[in-house]
Amino acid sequence: MPVSIKNIPDYKKIASQIKRGEVKVLPEEIERLRKEKERMEKERVRQEILEKISEGSEADIPADLIERERGLILDGLKQQVSQVFRISFEDYLKRINKTEKELYDSLLPAAKKRIIGFSVLKEIAEKENISVSDEEISKEEEAIIKNFPEAQNIDREQLKEYTKDIVRNEKTLNFLENL
Repeated sequence: MPVSIKNIPDYKKIASQIKRGEVKVLPEEIERLRKEKERMEKERVRQEILEKISEGSEADIPADLIERERGLILDGLKQQVSQVFRISFEDYLKRINKTEKELYDSLLPAAKKRIIGFSVLKEIAEKENISVSDEEISKEEEAIIKNFPEAQNIDREQLKEYTKDIVRNEKTLNFLENL
């Protein structure tokens, strides 16, 4: 049944009386936006470089490594869904009209792509003698713990290896960007 409006005020008068405010953009907002755009462009370039190198690479990936990576991707997705969308993972599955098994199965290409990407970076770092000092590892570990206090509960050797990989990958990507 359609809605019938019986009386409507003088909408032209009302609309003309509403004053629009002046939009002011502060220099620090412009700088923040510029930095974010630069960060996004840097990430895009890195992704493209890594994708193109990975596409031209051949790799034998053990099945258990693929399964582990798919599990990690799925676990990360579960966390993201609850934190970003603030819905249960079951509700998310209903919205995308998939079972957990179907979603897991669909992660195969992404898992292979991530494994090859990480492996390519590691291989390039070795070929180019890109190394990470203990000082660089310590500095990054401190930053991780500062930003993620729960990281203090992680096994120190695991954190050190993880941090070493992050710093090495960053240095390798910087190397590739500057070619």
